[in-house]
Amino acid sequence: MANDRITVMHRRHTIIARKSGNTWEGRAFRGKAPVAEVRTAPTSDAVVTLVCADLDQSAAQERASRGADGYPTAKHVRAAYEQLKPADGQQAMLEAHLAAPDNILTATQLSKAAGKLGHEYANLQYGLLARALAEEMDYTPAERRADGSVIWTFALATGVDSNESDDPESYPEWRWQLRPEVVEALQA
Repeated sequence: MANDRITVMHRRHTIIARKSGNTWEGRAFRGKAPVAEVRTAPTSDAVVTLVCADLDQSAAQERASRGADGYPTAKHVRAAYEQLKPADGQQAMLEAHLAAPDNILTATQLSKAAGKLGHEYANLQYGLLARALAEEMDYTPAERRADGSVIWTFALATGVDSNESDDPESYPEWRWQLRPEVVEALQA
């Protein structure tokens, strides 16, 4: 019967609940992988509430394990990265950044690693990759442009240098250093 199964989204997870005899069983999935224990309850609403509570508790524990700057652990970075499907150019930039001495490259060097010229490609594509990773980790970098918008690349890397505006997009040779947690996650 159609009423014997429900699907609900919560925290980027799919919760699937099914009727089993007189009770309901529910579990959360990220993609096709289960991420929580099977919970049982007398109603579909009750089982979804239990699974949501498990996910919320897990998220709270993860946030509590973050460092002083609020950045996720390497384990969480790895789990989030595994959910992404970076474009070829994004992956090429990330691999070049990981292989660079001290994990430092400029936006121009990142673009070159992807077979592109100039810093603009890296500013856009690396920023998109960083944003996707940040959203998977429920993390928002504190760094902002002059207009107040988030500089998402700070979810992957930090600036080695600074200039008068502290806006990497206004300074093509800004040097980015991969965050240590990203390095550890990608080397695992």
